[in-house]
Amino acid sequence: MASFTIAVSSCALFRHEAGDIYSEGVAFPFVKALTMVNQRLTELRSERCVVVVIPANTMDMNHLNSNITKYDLNCEITGEKPLLDHLKEIKPVLYLSTNPEDVEKAITAGCGAATMFQRDYHEHSDEVLRVAFDGDGVLFSDESEKVFQKKGIKSFLDHECENEDNALDTGPLSKFFQALVHLQQNFAELPPKKRPIRAYLVTSRGTTADGLRVLKTLRENRLEIDEAYFLCGAQKGSVLKAIKPHIFFDDQMQHIEAALQNGIICAHVPYGVCNKREENQI
Repeated sequence: MASFTIAVSSCALFRHEAGDIYSEGVAFPFVKALTMVNQRLTELRSERCVVVVIPANTMDMNHLNSNITKYDLNCEITGEKPLLDHLKEIKPVLYLSTNPEDVEKAITAGCGAATMFQRDYHEHSDEVLRVAFDGDGVLFSDESEKVFQKKGIKSFLDHECENEDNALDTGPLSKFFQALVHLQQNFAELPPKKRPIRAYLVTSRGTTADGLRVLKTLRENRLEIDEAYFLCGAQKGSVLKAIKPHIFFDDQMQHIEAALQNGIICAHVPYGVCNKREENQI
């Protein structure tokens, strides 16, 4: 039984090197941990997620299939067709790629998507899947960020105070987050430290009305977060280094770059006012 689908480009899953053996790519630890979660869900006879690999043009299909088998990954492979046709067919809650143009196409088409970066990272355990999210422009809409960018911090705080009891609209990765929460519920009887999935919120918001609005939004939508960090504008790198997530999603490249410097696997969500502003500056 499958509850949702995640799509990963082969260029994110593997690094294409000479010969028929591919090395582990930036998305590999995330997919490997998902494989572990699926094994646990199968033991419980519960719904699981499906990971679909979309081949990049540089990947040989036979070599791709043999490497998925070699690394013991529980993935399906699609055939050759345009990206948007793939996404329309499989309807993933998340699409990951190292190709920013493909990610832009997916976001524009209404699919939750993010660009990953091939770097060297710290080793990750696949005993627990750790996923970290920024809030605005990722889990939530960029409504509040627009106020901050246009009018500054005081207007932003006033806006959040006035709207503290009004839930934020959903963002591009809300469906993926909801899917994770759904999977987590299968392990509700286990002690928290023994559950195989942990979700984190790492946001630049503070602990006053702006933070309370986020917590109330999560509660109103019955979405549980394992740990939430409200950093009041501080850098996220040190917190993420301690969490050591298999993937961290943020809509702002300044936070992505700081996290990359700390050896964190990052994924940029090209959504909202921050990315429009950056585009206008190019």
